[in-house]
Amino acid sequence: MPYLKLIELGTHSATEVHGDVARLGRSPDCTVVLSGGGAHVDVVSALHAELRHGSTGWQLKDLGSRNGTFLNGQRLTGEATLRAGDVIGLGETGPRFSVAAVADVLDATVPERPGLGAPSRDRHTPAEARAYGVTLLDASTGRRYEARGVRIRLGRGRECEVRPVGSSDTIVSRIHAELTVGSTSGLVVRDAGSTNGTFVNNEPVTDAVPVRLGDRIMLGKGGPVLIVEGLGTAPQLAAAPRRSHVGPRTLRAMIGEAVAQAKRRLVALVAFLVLLLGAGVYGVYWRVSGEVQETERERRTAGDSARLETERLRQELVAARAAAAPAALVESLRAQLRVAEASTADLRAALARAQAALSSQLDAGEQRRLAAQAEVQRLRDELSAAERRAPSPAMIDSLRRAVTAAEQQTQSLDAKLRAIRASDFATIAQQSQGAVGLVTVSFGHDYYSGTGFVIAADGYLLTNWHVVADSQHARPDTIWVTMADQAQARLADVIATSQERDIAVLRVRGYQGPYLTALDWTGTRTRQGEPAALIGYPAGSGFAHLRSAVVRTSMTAGIISRATDDVIQFDGMTIGGSSGSPLFNANGAVIAIHRAGLPQAPGFALSVPIKHVVPLLPTELKQRLGLH
Repeated sequence: MPYLKLIELGTHSATEVHGDVARLGRSPDCTVVLSGGGAHVDVVSALHAELRHGSTGWQLKDLGSRNGTFLNGQRLTGEATLRAGDVIGLGETGPRFSVAAVADVLDATVPERPGLGAPSRDRHTPAEARAYGVTLLDASTGRRYEARGVRIRLGRGRECEVRPVGSSDTIVSRIHAELTVGSTSGLVVRDAGSTNGTFVNNEPVTDAVPVRLGDRIMLGKGGPVLIVEGLGTAPQLAAAPRRSHVGPRTLRAMIGEAVAQAKRRLVALVAFLVLLLGAGVYGVYWRVSGEVQETERERRTAGDSARLETERLRQELVAARAAAAPAALVESLRAQLRVAEASTADLRAALARAQAALSSQLDAGEQRRLAAQAEVQRLRDELSAAERRAPSPAMIDSLRRAVTAAEQQTQSLDAKLRAIRASDFATIAQQSQGAVGLVTVSFGHDYYSGTGFVIAADGYLLTNWHVVADSQHARPDTIWVTMADQAQARLADVIATSQERDIAVLRVRGYQGPYLTALDWTGTRTRQGEPAALIGYPAGSGFAHLRSAVVRTSMTAGIISRATDDVIQFDGMTIGGSSGSPLFNANGAVIAIHRAGLPQAPGFALSVPIKHVVPLLPTELKQRLGLH
C-alpha cells in the first residue's frame, strides 16, 4: 500500500496517508482538514489540493483553489511529483507542509530522508547491530539534530550524540534517554534513568517505546521537545573479524619484534635529540636575552646622558639669548635712530626750502619798500624844488598828494613785512606741505596742472572745479595726484563738484599719507589785515619738478586784504598752477581754497572760504569730521 507522511511546519503535527489519494482543504471530507481562525487558514479553499499516487509516484495538483498551491515556493500550473523533503504551501501565506516520507509500498523500515540507505536484508546481521539515522527538530529553537548509530544518546553530557541543552542545564540529565533498535527491527526510545523522566507525545516512557515520524520526545517536564522529523537505516555495520588462533613463535614474528624494538629505541633517540635541541635553543635564547637586556641598559644610559646634555645646551642657549638681548635692543634703537635722523633731515630740508622761499619774498618786499622810500624822497625833493621856484598852488597840492600816497604805501609795506616776520610760516610749511599734492588731469591729448590738499586719512582731496573740468569737459579722462616730496603719482576720482563755487572734491586711490586737520569749517577765523600764506605748485608741474622726479611745493605770504562771506582776497603772489592751493592763516588753519589771480594786478588773489565745501562732502565723511 502506498505511504505518505506530512508534517505541518507551523504546529509540527504529523499526518500519515495510507492509500492512493489524499486531499487538503477546509472541507470535512478532506484527508487533511484545516480548520480554525487566522489569516493563514483563511487563504485555504474548501478543496484546495490533491495528493494522488500513480505509476510515477506521488503527484501533487491544485484543485482550482482561490490562492493557488505552491511546491518549494513555486506556484503549480499542473501536476508535480513529490519527493521526501519537499515543502507544500496552500496559498502564498497559508499553511506549509513538509513531505517527511514517500513510498510506493510501506516496508518495515522506510528511508524517510534523502541520502539514508535502505534497510539491510542480511538475515545474518542481528537487528540490534543495524545503524539507524534520525533527524530531530527542537520545537523551541528550530535547530535540527542528525545522528547515526546503533545507540543514539540524548542528554547534556559531552558523550551524547544529541545535546539540545548546555552542560549546566538542571532539567536534562547527563545521559537522559537513548534511541536503539528494538526486537522488531524498529527504532525505540528508552529512558536512561534520568532524574525528570522522558515523555513521548506527553506520555511517560517506562519501557522501550517505538518511535515514528512526528513523535514528540520531551526530556523532562519543561525540558526540550524534540520532534522526530526523519528516520532511516544507515549503512550496515561491518561484522567484527574473528580472532585467529595464535601459533608458535616464528622467525617472522621475531624479526617483527626486533623491528618494533628498534623503532622504540629510535623514537627514544629522537626524543632525546629533541630535548637536547630544545635545551640548546633555550641556552641561546637566554644568552641573547641577556645581551639584549645589557644593550637596553646601555641605550637607556646613553639616552639619559643625551637628555642631560640637551638640557645643558638649552640652558646655555637661554643664557646666550638673555646676554644677546641688550645687543639686539641696541641694534633696534640704532635702526629707529637712523629712521628718525632721516626724517629729521627731510624736515630740515623742507624747513630750509620754506625759509628760503620766505626770505626771498621778504627780500622782494624789502626791495619794494626801499623803492617806495626812494620814490617818496624823490617826490619830496621835487616838492622842495617846486616851492623854491614858486610854482602854482595846484602843482604844489598835486605833489603833496603824491608824497602822502607814497608815504602811506611805504608804511603799508613796513606793516606787512613786520606782520610776515612775526608769523611762523616756516613751521606751517613744515607741518602742512606733506598733505599738498600736484593735481594733473588729461582731456584727450591735453594736460593741465593744479594744486589740491588732503583733508582725510582715506584720501579725500579738495581743489578747484576748473582744475578738473571746464565748459567743454564735465569730467577729465584721467586724474593723477603726486604728493609733496614724492615721485609716485596715484589715480584719483571725482566725488563731487560745484561750478558756482569753483570747488571739487576728489578721492585719491589707495592713499596712505598725511592730511590736514586744522580747517576753518565755520568761516570765523579770517580777519582783514592778518598775515596769510599759500602753499602750492605755481607754474604747475614744470616748476614743481625742476630737475628731479620729486615734486616740491612753493610758499607765498602776504596779508588778507579783504574778507567777505563769499571771497577772501590775499595780496600774496600767485600764478597759474596755484589754483586749488590751501590758504593758511597765521595760526596754521586752512581758511580758503585759492581759485584765481589777476595777471595784470599782482597781489590780487581770490580764494573761496573753506566753509562752502561742507555741502559737497559725503555724509559719512561729514560725520567723521564732526560736521553734522
